[in-house]
Amino acid sequence: MRIFLEYIIVCVMVIISSSCNIDEEITTSLPPKISIEGNGSYRVRLGDELHLAPRYENSDEATYSWSIEGVELSNEPTYTFTAQSKGITKILLTVSTTSGSDSRTFSITTIDRFMVYDYTPAPGQFIGDHYTATTPTEASTVALQRMQKSQYVSLGGFGGYIVVGFDHSITNGEGYDFAVGGNSFNSSSEPGIVWVMQDENGDGKPNDTWYELAGSETGKSTTIRNYAVTYYRPSGAGMSVQWVDNMGGSGEIAYLPTYHKQDYYYPEWIAAESYTLSGTRLEARNYDKYGNGAMWSQPPYDWGYADNYSSIDRLAEGEGSESTAMPNGFDISKAIDHRGESVELGFVDFVKVQTACNTSSGWLGENSTEVFGIYDIK
Repeated sequence: MRIFLEYIIVCVMVIISSSCNIDEEITTSLPPKISIEGNGSYRVRLGDELHLAPRYENSDEATYSWSIEGVELSNEPTYTFTAQSKGITKILLTVSTTSGSDSRTFSITTIDRFMVYDYTPAPGQFIGDHYTATTPTEASTVALQRMQKSQYVSLGGFGGYIVVGFDHSITNGEGYDFAVGGNSFNSSSEPGIVWVMQDENGDGKPNDTWYELAGSETGKSTTIRNYAVTYYRPSGAGMSVQWVDNMGGSGEIAYLPTYHKQDYYYPEWIAAESYTLSGTRLEARNYDKYGNGAMWSQPPYDWGYADNYSSIDRLAEGEGSESTAMPNGFDISKAIDHRGESVELGFVDFVKVQTACNTSSGWLGENSTEVFGIYDIK
């Protein structure tokens, strides 16, 4: 009997030992895995450094390889990229162990140095969503940081705008001179008027004359210049933003808690109880596709606008763009003055993008131009 019990104990110990070995074998045989934030797409300025430090799993005794077009750069777990020239750089990272390997590609778009001088959006569902800003300076910093990370900056309803300046003048050459990245796609265009300015007084600030860049709707009877909308701060959280325009119209920026639950769509960094935005208004083209509110279409305009799915000025990937944004090209030669007359500008120093339509698309909310970046493409 004792021999039998000893035999059973030995068998159990063997089973437990085998089980442990199996578990250990399963754990150590898993291939390595690379985890990165977002989609691995970044935007940097010339001269900036970008430290790439992904997270690794099952990477004991792993080897690392960072390379560009087959040329190895480093064998360390992290890599610091220095932006030395404009354009898109694809960096391949491969981590390997005896159990396998994993690879990820980082896409880095290098643009000219620029800064955001003014970010004054109209109220909208994306304003204050996923970020906090309580002063105009903080708002401009947030806008710059988002564009550097290839994230959109929403301009809200009609008249909302962003002003960007560069560390050099953008020259007026042949063809398109600069691009504005947006997130348009087929049946979803939210056009933005683009304005340009020269630093005429040489003080480095956007306080000279703005010139509109003409587009396909310029001069049409349905296009209204000097249109203005005044927005009023809601009296409580979760309320829509009321507005009136300078043509006797009124309406609201609807509060849509299903998707955007911040307390207010009115910019927190604007202290006034109301503010007025003015500019050129395009006739809205959005419509309820089936008449039941379920699907809205926002057709494109022919050419000349940001965040617009134009078949004419929409640039291909690689021409000052990256996979997360659909850019439109702009020609400084299209500049017009306040009378609508053509102006010859040899260069510009500042660019402003401004939401051009005052309309909404049901459950999709207000039409708002989104900007991923503004950059020289020469």
